Amino acid sequence: MNLLSRLRRWQIVALVIVLVVVILGALFVIRNATSSDTTELEEDQQVVAVRRGDLVNEISVSGSVSFPERENMTFGTQGVVAEVLVKEGERVSAGDVIARLDAETIARLEREVTEANAALRDVQDEMDDLISPPDLDVAEARQAVVLAQDALDDATEALDEVLSPTALQISDMAGNVAAAARALKDAEDALADEMDSPSDLDIAQASRNVVEAEIALADLEDSPTALDIAHAADRVAKAEVSLQDAMEALAKYEAGVNDEDVSSDLSNARRDLETANTDLANALTDFAIARRDGEVNSLDAKNALDEAGQAYADTFSKWLGIDQPPDLLDPDYKVALSAYEINLGSLFSVPKRGRGLAFDVSIPPDDPSTAWNESHVHVWLHFSRQDFQATCDRNDLPLPGTVCIEEQFRSTGEAYQDAIDGKSKADAEALNAIAAAQARIDSSQLAVENTEDRIEDLTEPVDPVVLAQMQSAVLVAEEDFNDARQSLADLTDPTDALEIAADVRDIEVARANLADARERLADLNEPQDSAAIADLAAKVELARANLEDLKSQQEELLSGENRPDYPLAFQATEVARLTLAQRQENLDDLQSDPDPIDLDLQTAKLETAQTLLEESQERLANASGLRAPLDGFISRVNAEEGEDIEANDVVAVLVDTGVVEVDGSVDEIDVLSIELGVEAEVKMDALPDQSLVGVVSFVGAEPTEQQGGVVSYPVRVEIELPADMKAPEGLSAVASIVLSKETDVLLIPVNAIRGSFDNPIVHLMVDEESVETQVTLGNSDDFWTVVIDGLSEGDMVVAVAPEGQAVEFFSEDEGDGDNGGPRRREQ
Repeated sequence: MNLLSRLRRWQIVALVIVLVVVILGALFVIRNATSSDTTELEEDQQVVAVRRGDLVNEISVSGSVSFPERENMTFGTQGVVAEVLVKEGERVSAGDVIARLDAETIARLEREVTEANAALRDVQDEMDDLISPPDLDVAEARQAVVLAQDALDDATEALDEVLSPTALQISDMAGNVAAAARALKDAEDALADEMDSPSDLDIAQASRNVVEAEIALADLEDSPTALDIAHAADRVAKAEVSLQDAMEALAKYEAGVNDEDVSSDLSNARRDLETANTDLANALTDFAIARRDGEVNSLDAKNALDEAGQAYADTFSKWLGIDQPPDLLDPDYKVALSAYEINLGSLFSVPKRGRGLAFDVSIPPDDPSTAWNESHVHVWLHFSRQDFQATCDRNDLPLPGTVCIEEQFRSTGEAYQDAIDGKSKADAEALNAIAAAQARIDSSQLAVENTEDRIEDLTEPVDPVVLAQMQSAVLVAEEDFNDARQSLADLTDPTDALEIAADVRDIEVARANLADARERLADLNEPQDSAAIADLAAKVELARANLEDLKSQQEELLSGENRPDYPLAFQATEVARLTLAQRQENLDDLQSDPDPIDLDLQTAKLETAQTLLEESQERLANASGLRAPLDGFISRVNAEEGEDIEANDVVAVLVDTGVVEVDGSVDEIDVLSIELGVEAEVKMDALPDQSLVGVVSFVGAEPTEQQGGVVSYPVRVEIELPADMKAPEGLSAVASIVLSKETDVLLIPVNAIRGSFDNPIVHLMVDEESVETQVTLGNSDDFWTVVIDGLSEGDMVVAVAPEGQAVEFFSEDEGDGDNGGPRRREQ
């Protein structure tokens, strides 16, 4: 390649380089022309540095300081005030003595405490006896069961004898009926024979009958053991009776009843004890019922009192804007209004009300020197559509559609007074009923104790000598009974008692037959006599009547329930059975766990006694020195030395300064952002250099519409005063409530943001030139905005001053908050 060729090649390369430089320069110029502004700022612009800090959104609530917690100090008992140690407005600490009652009242209360202590010990002893009865009571109950079992055995045995006669009784009765039937037949035959002349054949037959009767009797009497068996059976029966008598005498003596009069008195005393125990149980039940009814009636009366009192207090709040608890308002509305220096006729006079709704009239502020709320009354007078008049007589009420303010105070006050009287009456009736029931319990308890003393006096210890003698008598009677049974067994073996009775009966019948046969033969041999016929007829009638009587007795014997002594025997058995069941139940009750009802009744009685003791101790403590339950100040003193007071009379009103609140309101936009428990900073006009910490304790759920249609919601902030701070009620305060807070974030002024909501930009100063830069933004408090992306700390952005403000609307240090960042500015 020659030199010329090389030169041309370098010329081409140089030309290309020049073209590239020209193009790049043109592109740079075009870029600066399209994307850069002049470095000269306009009059309403200012360069602000991007900085880190905290973004705090908060709203301000204006209100006044109040102390909502108040304590009505009462002695809880009637008496005479000895001294009052506090004055209105005086600050007191918890435990400070407010007032004292006189020495006579204190002495009376000390006696009540002593009596209540004794009553509680008695009730506790009764509870101990109910849970673990004394051994003596258990022993006496067991002895009563034994005696009742013996009585039941005796009664059952007597009833069995009535219902189930012995074989000997049945046999004897059958023999008597048969003999009576034969006697009737013989009498009828004798009468017939006397009326008819006997024939030789009749005489011969009667002679044969005599001979046959003699032979039959001789045959029966020829058995050598028949009569002996009858005597042996009689001996067994008598020995058995003697043994039973000896055993019964021993059992009664062992039971401590060895005298009929003492036994009767002891039985009566035990019946009296059962009656007294029943009366005591009924009295305890009546006491529980009286206490329950008294509590229910007292609670109903209290509810009625609360409702009536609230209605009365609502009347003051409705018309006067006075919010006071009912117990601070005198039920006599005239006295209550006079205490507040209120004249309804003057306060709600017609000239003040004007005509129609006065929206052009401004609402005056509340005057703290008056009890009523001037703003509240002003709204009634100028903004209410309700027709009303201030005062009226009871019998001269306004026309329908017009409200009498005085009548509302009068009616609610009278209802409140009636409720107070009803509560006092219900409490008095409940106490009277409980006292009467307690008196019945005491009377029944005294009857039980007296009866138990009678039983103890009647029950004597067993004499060992007499007991040994009676036991020996039982053994002797038992040996006699065994010997008699053995003798009878030797004579009759294997003959039983029924066969013995039959033999004895047959002998008696044979003898009667022989006598009848002989009498018949003699009658046949005698001549007919009219007097004899009449006598025989009378004998026939007598024999017939005797037979009917014996048959009736036989039916009663075989059917025991028809016997005249059956009802008494049956009744005695039932009484003995019920007595045994009752005494066994009493023993089981003593040995087992106490009955839940009895335990509940005794527990209720114990709780009542404990409550009465605690109440009496509390009344004594209060009378000796009524002490403040908490720190605070005395807002009112209602008693003076030498004054007679009742139990519920308010001696003084103590305001709790530990709970302080600021009441205010916020509009419907901000209320949605407030939550319970969020922090608030409270400042008072009277203490401009001091801030207090508080929390939101209440946010109203219902709005309050104010003038101009502005809807607001009530808000309450509870604050805690330092121990050394004293803030009187009613001070003006402003609470700043924190809605949200972001710490250590990048911040720029809102006035530096341009572009659209979806595509925000800022003018960033780079090398003294303004460059449009897209950014990502976060929360804002209307003055500062959080930058999430697009800028760094220290970057300089251009901000535009709001219309009507100077260019220097931000200084280098402006907006630094407590944590080094900007805060929202007050509008």
